[in-house]
Amino acid sequence: MPAPLDPRLPAKEHGLKEPYPTGCHALDAGAMAERLWNTYLTPAQRRVIAAGWGLTDDQARTLVVFLAALHDLAKISPTFLRQLGDADQLTGTPGYPAAPPGERLRHDRGVHLALPDLLHRTHQLPLDDRPLRLVAHQLAQILGGHHGLWHPALSHHGNQLTCPLNAAPGLGRDQWHTQREALLQLTADHLGDPVMPNRVAPAPAAVLVTGTVMLADWLVSQIGWIRARQRQWKKNPGDWTAHLAAARRAAPRALRRAQLTTAPRPKTTDFTGLFPHLTGHPLHPLQEDLEQHLPALIKNGGPGLLLVTAPTGDGKTESALLASAIMSAASGAAGPCILLPTMATTDAMWKRLRDHCRHLATLTGRRHPTALLHSAAWYHADYNPAGDTAHCDHATVDEWLRGRYRGLLTHACAGTWDQAATAVLPVKYNAMRWLGLSRHVVVIDEAHAYGAYEHYLTARLLEWLGALGTPVVLLSATLTGRTATSLINAYRTGQNPKATPEKIQPAYPGWSYTDATGTTTVSLDNIPSSRAHQLTITMPDATPSNDDDPTTGGSRTHALLDALAPLHDTHTGSALVVCNTVAAAQDTHQLLRATWGTGPDTPRLLLLHSQLPAHRRTAITRRIERWTGRGRTRPNRPFVVVSSPVCEQSLDVDFDLVISDLAPAAQLLQRAGRGHRHNRTDRPTWAQHPTLVVLTPPGAMPPAWLHIYDKSLLLNTRQQLRDLDPTKTGTVSLAVPQQVQNLIDAVYADDFTTPDGRAREVQDHQRTAQAAITAINPPSKVHDLHLLSEGLVDDPATRLGADSLRILPVYTQPDGTRWLNRRCTTPLPETINSDDLHTIRHLMNLTLPIRADLLQHHDPDTAPPPGWRTIGGLRHLTLLPQPATSTGTRPYRTPTTTLHLHPTLGLTTTRR
Repeated sequence: MPAPLDPRLPAKEHGLKEPYPTGCHALDAGAMAERLWNTYLTPAQRRVIAAGWGLTDDQARTLVVFLAALHDLAKISPTFLRQLGDADQLTGTPGYPAAPPGERLRHDRGVHLALPDLLHRTHQLPLDDRPLRLVAHQLAQILGGHHGLWHPALSHHGNQLTCPLNAAPGLGRDQWHTQREALLQLTADHLGDPVMPNRVAPAPAAVLVTGTVMLADWLVSQIGWIRARQRQWKKNPGDWTAHLAAARRAAPRALRRAQLTTAPRPKTTDFTGLFPHLTGHPLHPLQEDLEQHLPALIKNGGPGLLLVTAPTGDGKTESALLASAIMSAASGAAGPCILLPTMATTDAMWKRLRDHCRHLATLTGRRHPTALLHSAAWYHADYNPAGDTAHCDHATVDEWLRGRYRGLLTHACAGTWDQAATAVLPVKYNAMRWLGLSRHVVVIDEAHAYGAYEHYLTARLLEWLGALGTPVVLLSATLTGRTATSLINAYRTGQNPKATPEKIQPAYPGWSYTDATGTTTVSLDNIPSSRAHQLTITMPDATPSNDDDPTTGGSRTHALLDALAPLHDTHTGSALVVCNTVAAAQDTHQLLRATWGTGPDTPRLLLLHSQLPAHRRTAITRRIERWTGRGRTRPNRPFVVVSSPVCEQSLDVDFDLVISDLAPAAQLLQRAGRGHRHNRTDRPTWAQHPTLVVLTPPGAMPPAWLHIYDKSLLLNTRQQLRDLDPTKTGTVSLAVPQQVQNLIDAVYADDFTTPDGRAREVQDHQRTAQAAITAINPPSKVHDLHLLSEGLVDDPATRLGADSLRILPVYTQPDGTRWLNRRCTTPLPETINSDDLHTIRHLMNLTLPIRADLLQHHDPDTAPPPGWRTIGGLRHLTLLPQPATSTGTRPYRTPTTTLHLHPTLGLTTTRR
């Protein structure tokens, strides 16, 4: 008979009056894993795990519960107890020898070392093959990853597998060894002795099990849980059966408190039920076609990948939510995880998704917590309310799920694309990220909006999602056939590594559906668009120059003012002017202000770009949406919004005229979609038809543009548009959507015939190669889980050239005092309490992002106060001193750059 487990062996002591027994913590984790399997994991997640090991659902559950209970096995060691200091009452007593002096061993690495030999002796698992082929080693490596990273595989060298005490004396001999076996026996007796698999599982299954173990551990390591279980333990000390029963009773309540409950099943999967606010509005033909055909495809072939390609304004978001409901109903997946390119578009989408989930809650009678996921979400006032302003409803995400690494675990979420792309980089706690992602229907909006590096990461993400059986929806207004083929084949390869790649030409507008068997169905090409129209594109010569004289023909100034003349002269309408750079937007705003003046009879001017303080950018965006949104009443006075490219994605705005600098065709069409987006009866007479004015340099492209867009794409776009104008009138008519796909494919086609085309291809290959080096391997090529942690990235770069700082402008006086406002009436707080969310949010709303290379030098004046070192977001801020004067402020100068926060223009930067 094995020795009984010693209840004096501690697992937890921090924050407790007395240590918490290892056996209690093991049974707690097992009970929680049991509950997670039964009510939280989706059917697809359970199926991946069970099929991976060739087990039944019940057998897989018993094994996962068994593993969760053993995750802290190596806390039964003298090296761990030595960390407890005075709380260690065992080391040095008979049978519990001390660890060798200086011996160090993390308990997560310890369980990886100790478990194979234990399983060999207790369950006869073999240890005589290569480690990566051994089930015992894989189970040990899974548990070794419960602190966020997987450790290197063991080897037969030095008897790591068969004699762990030789490899790690810090595990402890004698009673330490006996008690580890006793914990395993206690687990088997009370939670079930698992049937051991006879093969190792594929990496996706192992990753999901690691995430489940990790989540169970997190839940039962909360101080409130442990204190409640300690009170129960004191009533029946030594009674493991009573303790387990109490843990099982408490687990459902703990999961409800953490909002980790069974994914609510949609009660309806038709447009009328899902979108009552659209009752009375006719469906877009694309939406109607999806509603008619998608359910049968999913029923016959299983949930897979849906690609929706349609012009802006054709209701792609509602199409994605419809598809999500259908896929969720068929697969048991949770709600959508919608991913977008920027934080601004994510904020807007989160509000729409939250409102949608509130409606679903009324249908199901259950909560649909909806998370906002990006680096600034924690200071978003609506998402993270403070004090009395907190408003709890059925879509509110509570405190536990707002914690780090947890947001993807919720029912529904909107986040930046980076939140998912990070999963294919070697980052800590990646298992938790995959556990959350794979329970959703993953929706990637604006799938076209990424370069070669980002596209590679997206394809790798889809490969893993395909292997995990995760339903996916891709949305795009301007996706090339080559890119669509690449993304769909990546998902198919994840489903079946031996799948033969297929060339897929998506319908436009239309959809393509790849089911769980890898079969792709493409919709008919004759789906009409309710927004089909002729887009008039004018291409006046617009040479950028320092000469702001509007009479200079062929200049950008002349072309811009000429395009805006109808609005100015008739005093009617609205226009959006999209500039390729922030500096150009600032210059354009100043030009229009100087030309038109500021009187009541002149058009209103708004400036929107990324280098505005957060609170100003939010206020301006809301004003624009209020003036131009669906069903909104326009101001009596005409207005012009001058913007950088931040306006071209996911904003539901509608202008009478759109003017844009020349940009690649995909961006131009996105910008054009901000005009005539809704049916209105108050269009001015000069703007009865959709028009895009493209300010086109007739010669070389401005150097500043080439830092943003590839030169060959700019030249190809200019040439392709000119080819649509054989009579050289400077005006073309583009049939939307009929001619869009051909234009996109032509502009983005491989082009080795010109130096610029060859340069683009070389650069794309270089970026793809860099992504291949950075990303984790495809799921079929991961046998050693350590490869998912190897080269661990602390600050992952999901986008090339995206390194940025968040700066806080402060106004300084000669006496050294620092203030938050220009009038120097609100001092910069030198110390802040971590729970003072109001002050933290106020400070963050004064910040703005800049490129990291603009402030590379080290200056103590830009360092945040020492009192902020414990405040999450604040300690990483960089201060931007703005010396205050009697007439305003002076800029901050570095050896290479001058930076000045202008009250109207936002941050201006000048290279010295």
